[in-house]
Formats: sequence, structure tokens, C-alpha cells
Amino acid sequence: MAVDITLLFKASVKTVKTRNKALGVAAGDSARDELLKRGAARSKSDFTSRAREVFVLFLSHIMSEYVRMTDTERDQIDQDAQIFMRTCADAIHQLRTEAHKGVQSAQVKEHRTAVLDFIEDYLKRVCKLYSEQRAIRVKRVIDKKRLSRLEPEQSNVSKSPLSPEKSSQNPLDDSEEKLSAEESKGKNKM
Repeated sequence: MAVDITLLFKASVKTVKTRNKALGVAAGDSARDELLKRGAARSKSDFTSRAREVFVLFLSHIMSEYVRMTDTERDQIDQDAQIFMRTCADAIHQLRTEAHKGVQSAQVKEHRTAVLDFIEDYLKRVCKLYSEQRAIRVKRVIDKKRLSRLEPEQSNVSKSPLSPEKSSQNPLDDSEEKLSAEESKGKNKM
């Protein structure tokens, strides 16, 4: 036999609050509440994005000093990652078709659909993260190519005397135009 004690509970909470007020203890001053407030201010995605940035910077520093991964190794990792993501997407699609086969209650179907949607969403986030990291890699390669092409041109420009007509122009304008054209060619290849 259940008894409704809601009013008794509310009265007890009110008594505790008035007693704390009389003693001068403000609500929410406990260390636990402060930790919870600080934790709530940070979101999980902010933490992971900052952690990933720090990790990439730290790892690139370590990798640049000790171990250098070759382009073929990077390409192999990219290829394996793409195969793995495609395999996962196919497996999710296959599970989705199997989940709706057979006699099941509506609740089980809804549950399986929700789980598969969650897994598919997670895979999409992983693919997005992979794409961002690959874009960073491509950007670094393009920047390295840009810098390697600018160095010889700058030395050639400094050795050759400039005419008054060319001195008013920026000597790097031509190289920047070439680089932008080559960048677009590089993006078309990928």
C-alpha cells in the first residue's frame, strides 16, 4: 500500500532551506556544486576539439624530430581508413535491412532503428573528423610546395635588377597566381 508523502518531503526541503538561511549557509556553496558548475561550463565537444588540436601540434612536433612518416605510408593509412569506413557503412546498411525482417513488436523495431541511427551518426562524425584531418594534411603539403616554389623565385628576383616598371609591382604576384592555378589542379586530382 503506497502512501503519498510528497507534501512531507516538500516541507522537509523547505525546513532545510530555512535552517541553512538562518545559519548563513548559502545554497550551492558546497565544493561539489562548484565542481558541477565548472564541469557544466565546458562541453564535451569543446574539450575534444581542444585536446585534438594540442595532440596534433604535440604529435607533429615529436614526429618532425624523430620519426618521419613517408607519403606512401600516409597514403596506405588513408586508403585503409576509407576501406574501413566504407565497410562500416555497408555493415550498418545490412543491419538496417535485417532489423526490419521478421516478426517483432513495434517497440523492438523502434529501438533497433534508434540504435542504428545512433551508430550511423557516430560513423558520420568519424568520417567528418577523418576528412578534417586529411584536409589538414593536404593543406600542409600544398603549403610546403608553395614555400619550396617561392624560395628559388625570390632568389632569382633578388639577383636580377628590377626595371622601374616592375619595381612598382609586387614580384610575388606572378608566383601567387601560378600557385593558385596549381592548387586548383591539385584539388581536381584529389
